Amino acid sequence: MDSVRKINQLFEQAQKKKLLAVFLLMVFAALFETMSVGLIVPFVQIISDPQVVQDSAIFFRIYEFFNFSSHSAFVIGASLVFLSFFIFKNLFLTFFYYVQFRVLFNEQVRLSERLFRTYLMKPYVFHLEKNSSELVRNTNTEVQSLFKYHIIPIFTLLTELLITAFIFALLLIISPVATLMIVVILGTSVGLFLRGFNQKITQAGKNQQMALGGMIKWVNQGLGAGKEIKVSGKEEYFVKAYHDESKKYATALRFHELVQQVPRMFIETVMILTVLAVIVVVLFLTNNMTDLFSISALFGMAAFRLMPSINRSMSAVSIIRHSKPALDVIYRDLVEEQEEVITPEEADQELFAGQAMKIEVKDLFFHYPGSLVNVINGVNVSIPAGKATAFIGETGSGKTTLIDLLIGVLEPTEGTIEVNGLSIQKDLTSWHQKIGYIPQSIFLTDESIRSNVAFGIADDEIKDEAVWAALEKAALKKFVMNLPDQLDTIVGERGVKISGGQKQRIGIARALYHDPEILVMDEATSALDNETEQEIIRAVDRLKGHKTLLIIAHRLTTIQNCDLVVEMKDGKAFTNQVAKEVARTS
Repeated sequence: MDSVRKINQLFEQAQKKKLLAVFLLMVFAALFETMSVGLIVPFVQIISDPQVVQDSAIFFRIYEFFNFSSHSAFVIGASLVFLSFFIFKNLFLTFFYYVQFRVLFNEQVRLSERLFRTYLMKPYVFHLEKNSSELVRNTNTEVQSLFKYHIIPIFTLLTELLITAFIFALLLIISPVATLMIVVILGTSVGLFLRGFNQKITQAGKNQQMALGGMIKWVNQGLGAGKEIKVSGKEEYFVKAYHDESKKYATALRFHELVQQVPRMFIETVMILTVLAVIVVVLFLTNNMTDLFSISALFGMAAFRLMPSINRSMSAVSIIRHSKPALDVIYRDLVEEQEEVITPEEADQELFAGQAMKIEVKDLFFHYPGSLVNVINGVNVSIPAGKATAFIGETGSGKTTLIDLLIGVLEPTEGTIEVNGLSIQKDLTSWHQKIGYIPQSIFLTDESIRSNVAFGIADDEIKDEAVWAALEKAALKKFVMNLPDQLDTIVGERGVKISGGQKQRIGIARALYHDPEILVMDEATSALDNETEQEIIRAVDRLKGHKTLLIIAHRLTTIQNCDLVVEMKDGKAFTNQVAKEVARTS
């Protein structure tokens, strides 16, 4: 029931209606399966005893209505009806499975997309605390496991349970004693089997989930540190770490696959025992050979149909138990820890617009989750609009954390950051749209220069003239124009096909493409040579008066033309220095 409750909360009303429609089709599928078994008794009776046609009012009316000339003709007609029903039943089942899988796999795509969006919209602190391999596993693998090994098996289980219930109801009507004996034997056997394996199956699922996350982590780390690994010769270290996680994964998977096969053999043995016991019981209950033959045929057909149903039901229960950790993880991230977020489409575009943006930092404190040590200690800073403000300080002084707070990826522990008297926390999405951020390490996608500069905009919506203008401001236009494919040049994964300085300038062009009102440079020129750095500084200087510039730098030459310098020491800010004075006295 816990699984059903969680699954119910994962889906919206429209999706629940689709699942309800699938369930209704499932009921009809179970009825047709039961009817296919129930038709065995009259069909066998017609073939084995011609007198049945005369004795049965229904058979006799059908015989007279269609004017059959002989018993043989009636048998042929009954055979055609029997065959036609089976063809119809199987066509309906094909349609049912098509609808079921279409609905479920469409929902899998939707849920995976929803989880991915949720992770992207999570606060920056969430990503600091989570390993990316876990998020990759959840989005790509756990959602798939949820549907393939949890939701679909639940539908399978419900279908098979309905079929089993209907067939047992039919058998109970025809032969109550034998049917009750079957229920007792099968129920006891299946119950003992599931009780013995349930906890082990769930634990194996958790082990498999953790091992898969470990495998993804070591692959990401091994491939992401290619150059360092080559130089240090540490390939085997990463291979061994991956091997250890792979062994854990294989062990859990081996147990899972074994548990899926064991029920078939177990049920086969129990079912043969049960059918033999039923035949013995029927022998004692009747002396009529026709009835014995008909009932034996019915129970034989029922066993033929029930054996795979019970087998699939037990396998479904095992699979559901094994995949429960996948449901728990997705439910936690989508329901239990869901936070209200404002999308770019919902953001108030006018919230921070209409006048020059003066930023006021008031009594700001911050410490990271899990730590009580303040990284930012009572900072009060006034950042003038349209001016260039530099942030300097030793490593660990708090300057990068202060910038992260200013751009809204971290939330203050105490204090406020206001723009024209309005807290940026009121609408972070709107605030982010005013900012162009250039980090020290630029992330490039394995796409064209055009796509990397426009970043996050569909190809058919990118304006090439704006891309060229941004590249020119970043001192990269000449380089790109000399490339054979120009803007269509693929930069490779993480920009491996271009130099570090070119990557940095693409990052600067990316920030300028969106024409932000505030430009934040987090040591953005640190990877450039002095000449290129001066070109970019001159380009940035031309933005003063039009944009508010926030610059973190180690090189004092980078900040010599800034209007204000904020020096960070032990999480505190000192703003009583002018850039040229800092450059001259350092």
